[in-house]
Amino acid sequence: MKLLPLLILLGFLMQASLAKQPEPGAKAIDFSLRSYRGDVVKLSDLQGKVVLLDFWASWCAPCREELPYLDVLRKTYGKKGLVVVAVNIDNRPQNAIDFLNKYSIKLDPLWDKRKKVIAAYDVSTMPTTFLIDKTGIIRFVHSGFEAEQYQAYKQQIELLLKQGRSERRTTRSSSSKNGS
Repeated sequence: MKLLPLLILLGFLMQASLAKQPEPGAKAIDFSLRSYRGDVVKLSDLQGKVVLLDFWASWCAPCREELPYLDVLRKTYGKKGLVVVAVNIDNRPQNAIDFLNKYSIKLDPLWDKRKKVIAAYDVSTMPTTFLIDKTGIIRFVHSGFEAEQYQAYKQQIELLLKQGRSERRTTRSSSSKNGS
């Protein structure tokens, strides 16, 4: 029985090695996950909104630094059409809930219990953030977090909220601070 968890982990690693992280300009990979409140969130149901898709874990120091900034973005741009989708990969969901409650962060994270979404997006660095336009196209990818990145997120979000269905600028970036 102790071999089973290792075999499952090996399966996920093999699946992740075959996957390639979606690049800016690619269609976002659809998924459906349950939030900690019990709601089922399907990415494709958010079409027509700008989506900030963030993969994080409570044990990741840059993730813990980033989440309050994401909560501010949610408060600032939520009524203008931004949806923050925070996908948590903790093995115990209570760890994420405790962290969010401790810092009064009002995000309702989704739990990737089986790590299928993180594998589909080929996320190897925590946090990793994707900005997805209103048509479901990835326009910005960033791995890691530094406080200076907040301004870049704001600029990209404002640009995507203003634009309709026309082609938008695409970008990829990386911070020196990451939790992986």
